[in-house]
Amino acid sequence: MILSSLRESLALEAAEQARRYGELTTSAPISARIAEGICWYPLRIVETGYGFGEYPYVVVERPAEKTSPHHLSGGKPAQLFSAAERDQRSVHGTLHWVSGRRAHIILRTNEHPDWLDDGKIGLQIIHDDTSFAEMEKALRRVEEADADSPVGWIRDLLYGVRFRSATTSLPPLPPSFASALNDSQRAAVDFATRVDDLAIIHGPPGTGKTTTLVEIIRATASRARPVLVCAPSNAAVDLLTERCSAAGLDVIRIGNLSRIDRSVISHTMAERWKDHPWAPDIKRLRQQADEYRRLATKYKRSFGRAEMEQRRLLIAEAKSVSADARRMEEQLANVLLNDADVIACTPVGVRSMDLAGREFDTCVLDEAGQGLDPAAWIPILRSRRLILAGDPFQLPPTVMSQKAATSGLTTTMLERAITTVPDRVLLLDEQYRMNRVIMGFSNTVFYGGKVTAHTSVEEHTILDDGDLRSSLRVIDTSGKGWTEEAGDNAESLKNVGEATAVLHVLDSIVTSAHRHDLSVGIISPYRGQVRHLDAVIDNGRRAAFGSLDINTVDSFQGSECDVIIISLVRSNDDGDIGFLTDTRRMNVAITRARKMLVVIGDASTICRHPFYERFWAYAEEFGTVESAWSI
Repeated sequence: MILSSLRESLALEAAEQARRYGELTTSAPISARIAEGICWYPLRIVETGYGFGEYPYVVVERPAEKTSPHHLSGGKPAQLFSAAERDQRSVHGTLHWVSGRRAHIILRTNEHPDWLDDGKIGLQIIHDDTSFAEMEKALRRVEEADADSPVGWIRDLLYGVRFRSATTSLPPLPPSFASALNDSQRAAVDFATRVDDLAIIHGPPGTGKTTTLVEIIRATASRARPVLVCAPSNAAVDLLTERCSAAGLDVIRIGNLSRIDRSVISHTMAERWKDHPWAPDIKRLRQQADEYRRLATKYKRSFGRAEMEQRRLLIAEAKSVSADARRMEEQLANVLLNDADVIACTPVGVRSMDLAGREFDTCVLDEAGQGLDPAAWIPILRSRRLILAGDPFQLPPTVMSQKAATSGLTTTMLERAITTVPDRVLLLDEQYRMNRVIMGFSNTVFYGGKVTAHTSVEEHTILDDGDLRSSLRVIDTSGKGWTEEAGDNAESLKNVGEATAVLHVLDSIVTSAHRHDLSVGIISPYRGQVRHLDAVIDNGRRAAFGSLDINTVDSFQGSECDVIIISLVRSNDDGDIGFLTDTRRMNVAITRARKMLVVIGDASTICRHPFYERFWAYAEEFGTVESAWSI
């Protein structure tokens, strides 16, 4: 029943994404697309050339004054367009990387379009329904799986159809293995490497989840390799690739080259082939086949029966040599994959031709609280054992269709597992990021008070001898008249008064800390406020810190800073706080801070919600709450 409901919800989401992107990219004005964060315009072309697989690429740059937040990132399908003519001309491609004001797009064509020099160039994200088709297929296969198959067991355990106590048939790891880990991390490694079917690693913020996961992968690979390692985003897969490689594991990164970070390109199949002894022979065969084709199509003044027969033979020989090259490529791919410790990709990336027909002993699925259930099943279908890792109390998957969300599409496999199979959940209970005051509220509300701060961080503040109470600061704007308003171009929301308070906080930190190496993150749930803050914070204030980043909650997940300043924005007579009611967002925001957390908001609006009322009370007891009137 759950699976059929998931298929229906998935269809709703696919339709909604297609509709929304279709409207934006075909009928909405460019200004609306920019406001939605799916478009850059206008752009300057910085570089053109030919890259991986001889596909043409273009590097573009947006003007310095155009720095509004956006959703462009490596791996997303995109469209490069020219608005120089009434009929917009365009070419599809894939974003390879986005860094600062620049973006690199690999085009799905053989040549650069001739209109690139016409000016008025723009770049926008487009809809791609390929992944939805793969997810729908996976759900059907899971539904049809035999109850006693590995997939059938995992399915029934996750959805509460059957219960079976965890069994461990493999022997314990030697005491020396993972000796650098703490007790809860070692327990997670031991259980996950021995359990016969399913393990869940619950990693609250700062508890070393990735470090633990790498040790689990290393231990598992020592017994049965390769290990299939997946995560919902290419960025998360790239991080795991880097960390596993640094741990001495042989990792192959599977996926579209345009969606893989340059730092891990050396781990891709295309790059690994170059260093193999067979590579020169494969290249020679390809060149030989190309030469046969060239000779077969060479112009001849007279073309009779003999010439026709010669052309037929040359084409046949070209096909034969190409087939030999393909066979060698397939053999080489199998050799590389069989010898690897880890194969890393996104869940949909498992459908790569390189992995066709390949089964795995173990699938490790990281960030399982952010991925859709239907996508997670794609790699699970290829595996005998499953290890889920993540935190259900951080950001959920992004779902555009409200109907799909309320139908259960945002309920993740990790959430279900923690409820249905609690005997398989290992909680990492020691964190290495926040001092104990910053940690305390989140720990109580979300993690039942089970997490402790490591001694190396539990007392640290931005001053060597600072008071812990000063590390949690709430600025209450009640009565100030700092009401929310529509952002620029009437999109999202902003709060000009709260932005003034942010400037005050930045200046007070500079005055009191007397240091220039602090990393500062400024977070707001609303893109309108992020844009406004980005505009009003001058270069002088930015230069006063080691780093200063301004962005939405979503963009900060996985990051951490010495100081985090949060502008909640909402201030109205109705007590409407919008999607701030999803308290997981606040959990992500407040747990990014290492040494100081500052929250700015209107208590008369925000604290009508019990979660925020409780947070204000916590700050009064363990931190400081001050009125914005004082600044």
